[in-house]
Amino acid sequence: MNRKKIVVLLSIVILVLLQSWFGYLSMRYPYLGINVEKTSDNQWAVSTIDRMTTPSSLDIRQGDIIYKIDEKDPTKHFTLSKWRAIEQCDSFEIIRNGNEHIVIQTDQMKNSLSHDVLPTIAVMICLASAILLYSRVQHSKSAIFLALVFLNIGITYMSLGASARGDTLGKFMMISALTLIPIIFLHFLIVFFKEKGEVHLKSNYLLPLYLFVLVQSLLVIVWYFTPHVNYHLYRFTTLSSLFVFLSGIVWNISILFRLYFRYGKNRSYLATVIRVVLYSLSISFCPVMLLSFASNLIIGRELLPSHYTSWFVLFFPLAFAYLIISKQLYDIDVVLRRILFTIIMALGPTMVITGATSAFFYDHFSIRKTIFLFFVILFILTFVLYSVEHMYTRLERFMFPRKHMLQAALKKISKDLTSTSSFRELKDLILLDIVNTLQVHGGAIVFKYRDSTEMIIEGEIDKDEVERIVNTDRELSEEHPELMSFEINRHEEYTSFLIMTRKKSNTRLGLEEVQWLNLIISYLAVSLENVYLIRKLSDKLNRLASQLPSEQEANDFNWFRKLTFELQERERVRIATDLHDTTMQDLFFLKRKLAALGSQYDLPREAKDNISSLIEYVEIININLRQSCFDLHPYLLQEIGLVRTIEKIVERESYSAPFQIRFDAVGVQALERKDLEVKRHLFRIVQELLNNAKKHSEATLVGIRLSANNGKFVLHYRDDGVGFDPDRLVAPDMGTSGVGMEQLRSRILHLQGQLELEAAKGAGVDIRITFPMKEGLTA
Repeated sequence: MNRKKIVVLLSIVILVLLQSWFGYLSMRYPYLGINVEKTSDNQWAVSTIDRMTTPSSLDIRQGDIIYKIDEKDPTKHFTLSKWRAIEQCDSFEIIRNGNEHIVIQTDQMKNSLSHDVLPTIAVMICLASAILLYSRVQHSKSAIFLALVFLNIGITYMSLGASARGDTLGKFMMISALTLIPIIFLHFLIVFFKEKGEVHLKSNYLLPLYLFVLVQSLLVIVWYFTPHVNYHLYRFTTLSSLFVFLSGIVWNISILFRLYFRYGKNRSYLATVIRVVLYSLSISFCPVMLLSFASNLIIGRELLPSHYTSWFVLFFPLAFAYLIISKQLYDIDVVLRRILFTIIMALGPTMVITGATSAFFYDHFSIRKTIFLFFVILFILTFVLYSVEHMYTRLERFMFPRKHMLQAALKKISKDLTSTSSFRELKDLILLDIVNTLQVHGGAIVFKYRDSTEMIIEGEIDKDEVERIVNTDRELSEEHPELMSFEINRHEEYTSFLIMTRKKSNTRLGLEEVQWLNLIISYLAVSLENVYLIRKLSDKLNRLASQLPSEQEANDFNWFRKLTFELQERERVRIATDLHDTTMQDLFFLKRKLAALGSQYDLPREAKDNISSLIEYVEIININLRQSCFDLHPYLLQEIGLVRTIEKIVERESYSAPFQIRFDAVGVQALERKDLEVKRHLFRIVQELLNNAKKHSEATLVGIRLSANNGKFVLHYRDDGVGFDPDRLVAPDMGTSGVGMEQLRSRILHLQGQLELEAAKGAGVDIRITFPMKEGLTA
């Protein structure tokens, strides 16, 4: 067993022992909340009573004289002599008005909500978050420190009940953990910004801070565990720990302000992260700092109890734990904006519920209880509203199984269409999914040329009947008893159709399925045009290449390759522009008209639901078309550069790819100074590598690294997938992965680069591409 596991195991054992002892105290003794002071005649009088926890049925008043505790002299009770508080007793006797003796039994009291129940919940949240971070994000050093933050906050909550009951160990753990929180937070921020934004903050004062906490803890041990600790010394250490806590948080916020003034004006990911960290840290600590600790230092009492305001402290670490674990750190500003909007939505219902409850239970409510109820309801409503979309998505498959299946199939087919470049892929990826989703006997995609017909068939379908239908009028084909015909697109050179048979249940396609099929057709229209143009251009290029004297001379025609790539990019830009200027605009107006139709007319519920479904489908198409436009025309290359654009596409693919993607770029600043054509070629190479990985690799991890080495740029790709036989890529067929590899080789040759390929069945793929740093790569 290594040292790391021993430390973790030892920490778990210590936490279990601490929780066992603190839990025993909480079960054995109720929290009384009675503080005393010494009178002029050396008697102990009740000075303050915590009315938030001490029930009114407990007959005790301010000024009552403590006569006995557990039938003994009160000075012999350690919580009174040490902390000037009455805790951990079964009974005590008081004298009221000089002659009235009253015996109070404490066993009738129940555990405190604020000192027992709520802290236990907070401990479970903190420890669960720490374990989750440690187990799932071990590779991130900042995540480990965030787990330590959770652990430290958990220890603070764990010791709260015992500390309030006058337990010496509990008070020691409370003060030590409270002092340590801002220091560990500071350490987390230093590591986090170095890891996520390459911002190096000074860390040479961390060691003295940790030593200060160690020395303070040793002094507290000496002072607290002596038989008769001086009460004023105890008050001094308590106030000093509060002062250190406040100073540490203010120091953390000041560091964030300096970073904000340095980087906040830049419209970058780092500036967004700094801004969000600053806001969330302020939300977490300002309530407990201003309403509890600062007021305790200044006026000697808390405006709001710290065991309530301290719940806000969990906001910052919980938010970051969620974002780190769910890999949404790049969308942190969007997530927090959504949370803020959800809180605003929840404010109205929260005020109504709180007001109604306070009015109904007027005699039992105080201002503190009302404020506490307000924040609890606000938190619950915010959580519910924020989770509605997520819960609906999870439950949709059970509530609307058919709709969920069609939407899932639509998402998969639309994604496959973005990478479809051959007729074989149309059949294997698209047509097969359509037939299986609709549960029909068969289907066909038909190209009708001027003097011939070409078909792609899947399942059981009459080929002769299909050919007869596409050669007849549209009106006649719609009345066919067995087949349904849908025109995909019409051009001067060809017209394409999608033909579907009856369902396997021997019924025709329903209205919802026809609507879904029409959405698929809108995707197919663009994809079929791309496939046709690619095949037409490839045929012409192959015929031209076959006329060259030799293969070596063909490789020398750089201008030939350059023209080929320019034609491809020009066609992609044209298609992307047409999609944006026509199809996406049409979808926008269609969505508005559908929304207006549903709101202007008094339609049946079913009709309104159908309109809502159509609006959702239109929105799905719009999102996928926007993504397709970026794939066709990566305009960000010119705006933010190659590396940032690759990061964007890697981030996007990480959410849907069946494997983990790791990308990093080192020392490639010179590459950003290359012309746009070079960047575009490199982007297409990365795009092709990711597409091949999704289609064929079956990998769990894909790594891409862009670096500079010995006067050359190096693009290194590696996956742990099933691999392939490189010998089978010598003469690839259309529609196979070899076509993508040949396209990749052609781009590398055009950049005057070299390709090193290592692959074998079952051993993954390792590709190393090198090309010179010198200018003129695109000659």
